[in-house]
Amino acid sequence: MKKFLTVLFCLSAFTAAAQVSGKVTDEKGDALPGAVIRLFKNNQPAKTALTDTAGYFNCNVPGLNYLVITSVGFMADTIFTTQKPLGNIKLIPATRRLNEVRVQARQPIIKQETDRSVIMVNEQVKKLADNALEIVNLAPSITISDNEDAILMSGKAEVQIMINDKPVKMTARDLAKMLKAMPAGSIKQVEILTNPPAKYEVNGNTGIINIKTNMGVKGITGNLDYSTSQSVYNWTDLSGLLNYGAGKLAVSTYGAWHSGGYLTSDVKVRKLNTGTLNQQTSNLDNWSDPVWRVAIDYAIGKKSTLGGIIEREASTNTSSYDSYLQQPSNSYQTIGSNPYVRYWNTYNLNYRYSDTLGTELTVDLDRADFTKNGHITVITTGQPQLNYETLTNISINTLKTDYSHAWKNKLKLEAGFKIAAVQTNNNQDANQFNYHENIRAAYTALSGSAARWGWQFGLRAEQTTAKGESELASSAKLTRPDTSYFNLLPSAYFTYAPGAKHHLRLSISRRIKRPDYNDLQPFTYVQDPLSQQTGNPNLRVQRNDEAELTYTFDDRITLVGAYSQANDYFNTIMKQAGNVLIEMPANTGTMNTLNFDLNYPVKATKWWNMLYKANLGNDHFKGALLDGELNEGKWHYQFSTSQRFTLPGKYQLQLSGRYTSASQNLIYARQDNANVSAGISRKLFKDQASVRLGVSDIFKTQRNYTSVNFGSLNYTDEGNFESRRVSFNFSWRFGNTKIRQTEERRRGDADEKGRSGS
Repeated sequence: MKKFLTVLFCLSAFTAAAQVSGKVTDEKGDALPGAVIRLFKNNQPAKTALTDTAGYFNCNVPGLNYLVITSVGFMADTIFTTQKPLGNIKLIPATRRLNEVRVQARQPIIKQETDRSVIMVNEQVKKLADNALEIVNLAPSITISDNEDAILMSGKAEVQIMINDKPVKMTARDLAKMLKAMPAGSIKQVEILTNPPAKYEVNGNTGIINIKTNMGVKGITGNLDYSTSQSVYNWTDLSGLLNYGAGKLAVSTYGAWHSGGYLTSDVKVRKLNTGTLNQQTSNLDNWSDPVWRVAIDYAIGKKSTLGGIIEREASTNTSSYDSYLQQPSNSYQTIGSNPYVRYWNTYNLNYRYSDTLGTELTVDLDRADFTKNGHITVITTGQPQLNYETLTNISINTLKTDYSHAWKNKLKLEAGFKIAAVQTNNNQDANQFNYHENIRAAYTALSGSAARWGWQFGLRAEQTTAKGESELASSAKLTRPDTSYFNLLPSAYFTYAPGAKHHLRLSISRRIKRPDYNDLQPFTYVQDPLSQQTGNPNLRVQRNDEAELTYTFDDRITLVGAYSQANDYFNTIMKQAGNVLIEMPANTGTMNTLNFDLNYPVKATKWWNMLYKANLGNDHFKGALLDGELNEGKWHYQFSTSQRFTLPGKYQLQLSGRYTSASQNLIYARQDNANVSAGISRKLFKDQASVRLGVSDIFKTQRNYTSVNFGSLNYTDEGNFESRRVSFNFSWRFGNTKIRQTEERRRGDADEKGRSGS
């Protein structure tokens, strides 16, 4: 049955009388996508086309004499014809093998496009990475945390992950585990958007990683992944991917269960007006997180697809807290617990129209519901017991549509709009906070290329109205935030290729960052007699202006220089009121950031591949904080390397190391730290499965030491955590590897869901 899209039409003007069409299949009748159709006119090459995902082609060449059809692994077929439908064309498998094929050209790893960097997953990349998480780590400016539970981008506050242009909403830990379960062979390319264009809605200084999967044809394919790691406490992760494609229908499913415990301990020393406070704390976080996701696509015609997604992520957490405080005149022992249940339910309905003349239209309807129900207990010797019953409900409704059209003269127009309505209801015992937010946004962008130059200009307009209402146990009533604001967010991109091995890209953009919903809650929580946390309903929107210059040599070595300025920059700050330390989010002034990143993959020999990354940056902060004026900055750097050795017997050894220098974040000065890890793996079952044994932070050099000396604040915090872990992983890939997967796109509620703070 025909699919909704042909990959390439001939470039000549359409005339019905000159049209030739057909479907290319193998000897079993299965479609051959990507088969090459060469058309000859007057015995000279005239046009070239490719079959679509269903094996169809449709071309027009006046005066056509014959066409030649080729596909890898099959014998070429020559058809002498006048213009007409040819029906099914079966190719015969090649019976002879070439004795030897030598590829002299080096395969590119990183390709630069007008607004993004792209990692093409070829054989060279597969020698450097086994799964999607490791492929992402090959990208410039990207770092995977030492415990593989977070993805970081240099100079960015957040990273948004998308699969086939559609965002994935999971916790950082769950998301990393899902990417690790996706084998490299299922990935087509990874796009890195460090400075996203106007089409994408991102919250402030946020980068995007878009993972595009291979689109096959029929059958079942899947992957099972089991991993466990042990330190003081155990982590266990079990996940499965299953995809099914038949005719017009494609179904993709993901299910996982994660459980474990994580212990952190701190030794804090703080100067008080009456002397010195010594504090020892320990936090134990226990979790059990089931996650599942189902995506369905149905091709209702050659050009149209209707799809839907249902996601559910749940978490049961039983965190506990233990603190001992000692000061000259008093000492306190505090035991706290915070069990809670949290879940996201997401529903998406989407429609996509795409033709071969360059027009594409997508529409997304989204509904997302978030609930978090918890009970906090704080017991301190000699103090009344404190209990907090907390409940948060968030509902998000969005309508989003995107339109694009590309012309043969390489011009492309994009436009779209979005409407979002957010309602949050928050309760802390007798305290209530209700928040409403409506966002209306529209964008347009025009791009093109000529010779060695490329360009794109975009403009996004956003109108936001927000209103919060609080009713506190003290009978006080607050009506804030109560605001409306309008923002014009321009962006521009320029690319230039002075030679075959050189590529330059300059990007400039403006974004805004809205506060997370939980930061706006005007509730106060007592952690112990001398420590409190509170929200801030007076937070203002942050504005980010960014410029970035990228240079790529030989499609492998990448150097990135980026500058950003954040106005009304907000972050968590602290204030000392008497002897009590109060922690709250606040606007702190401006933050200027300068970053340089080097990404250098090296193939030493056929059995030794290396990846080197280096970062040099400076963060400068200036503004009024709760405890005084700040005007301070600091240079910092990071160096990391990964060495992968292919050994006899299908074994593979991987060594990795990282060093991060001292740095400054607002008033917080952090000391340097490092990590060295190693792992050995082996392929099994005809390379369909693999096992891996590894150890992280071998020399126990990953530490967290923070000091503050600002205004009346003077304290140190030395933290220890379970950085050294021994891990075991088993992964098994099964089924037909040529599978048509669901065509996921960027949903409309990505930004709002990211601000839930969950």
